[in-house]
Amino acid sequence: MLVDYHTHHYRCGHAEGQLDAYVEAAITAGLDEIGLSDHSPIYHLGPDPQPRPRTAMSQHELPAYVAEMEAVRERFAGRIPVRLGVESDYVLGWDEHYRALWRQFPLDYVIGSVHWLGGWSIFDPNLPPGRTPDDIYAEYLHTTQAAARSGAYNIIGHLDCLKTSGHIPDLSITPLLEETVRVLVESNVVVELNTSGWRKSIADCYPRAELLACCHHYGVPVTLSSDAHAPQHVAGGYAAAVELLRAVGYREIAVFAQRERRMVPLG
Repeated sequence: MLVDYHTHHYRCGHAEGQLDAYVEAAITAGLDEIGLSDHSPIYHLGPDPQPRPRTAMSQHELPAYVAEMEAVRERFAGRIPVRLGVESDYVLGWDEHYRALWRQFPLDYVIGSVHWLGGWSIFDPNLPPGRTPDDIYAEYLHTTQAAARSGAYNIIGHLDCLKTSGHIPDLSITPLLEETVRVLVESNVVVELNTSGWRKSIADCYPRAELLACCHHYGVPVTLSSDAHAPQHVAGGYAAAVELLRAVGYREIAVFAQRERRMVPLG
């Protein structure tokens, strides 16, 4: 079985295409399920309903997004299962906010991603004043642990995405990274093998092969995603992704419905 649970659409402002186009792309790619998971609104940067345009949808758009996903699911019923999801930021101290928010909507899964450390984006090539790569990396891993423990998420998104702008000082399996993987197991969350890094200058998936192998060693379940920002990205890099999953020992992937996980054979 093959799925793509991480896709973005026009509402976030930095992706392109309507929801229908992603579903049609999944059918063309021969996927068994497609998940819709646009960037949820940003809440922690103040009262502005869209504090970072072209980063995430406005807070006002969220109900319309869920309603549109439901309509798309109905239109494609009998052709392909469409799972309703969202990629949600995780920010320290906002646990209850996100737990309560996602209980309001009939989602199949929620991806929790660390994009922000306070007001600093991990994609900013410049570190905050007075910070070092070592303490930023430690904060990122502790924040990832908190996201896993929060109970707000089913999937932890792009586990080592901090490397995108070169902010991981040590790509080995450090004690804190190994501790983080154990927290994922204890928290009963899934990681995604996210192929989008292969489309970027970093030319590496999230998580990298060594970290993916560590996840398998400790028993962290995995699912598949392209992090598509255009319909043509759906299932991108999947031949290499399946090969890598099998190489590190995975034989099953996680799928979701109504926030419940089940394991199915890897296609």
